[in-house]
Amino acid sequence: MAYQGNPPGTPPYGGGQPPYQGGQPPYGGQPPYGGQPPYGGQPPYQGGPPPYQGGNQYGGVPSYQYSDWIHRVGGYLVDVLPVIVVGIIVSITRVTALLAIFWLAALGYQIYNRWILGGQGQSLGKRVVGMRLVSEETGQPIGTLNAFLRDICHIVDGIICYIGYLFPLWDAKRQTLADKIMKTVVIPA
Repeated sequence: MAYQGNPPGTPPYGGGQPPYQGGQPPYGGQPPYGGQPPYGGQPPYQGGPPPYQGGNQYGGVPSYQYSDWIHRVGGYLVDVLPVIVVGIIVSITRVTALLAIFWLAALGYQIYNRWILGGQGQSLGKRVVGMRLVSEETGQPIGTLNAFLRDICHIVDGIICYIGYLFPLWDAKRQTLADKIMKTVVIPA
């Protein structure tokens, strides 16, 4: 007796599963028209707001826009340039009364520029180079007190041979150690 193929009405190769009729879909298959997705699969989109895909979950800063290291250095130099120039002038004249006035003026400039303006998002240097200092979590300016605390945290950047100031060269969010401690980022304005 010779083999003549499958009898009529049977699937090829002598078996197989019947066509999908509801219940569980075949392994790895998608159920038609919604329903329970297979293990590990995503349910079909059915309108409404799109599902959360990661990123700035709390309205924070998008991960693609952080200021680069050279702009941060430029902003810092613009911030300290007035203090350096006046310091050179005072050291040349060597007048004690002028030295006291210089230190008071430098302190006033520091408070106004780094902590008040910086707490609002832009010190004079950041404004010149087009950057803003914001909270990593909210994307909003950090305020005067946190700007002051961030400057205190810069001690950590300098205590390890100033390596903390170089962190933005290789860090994904381009943060110094003080930025990591205070959860702040510097972004283009």
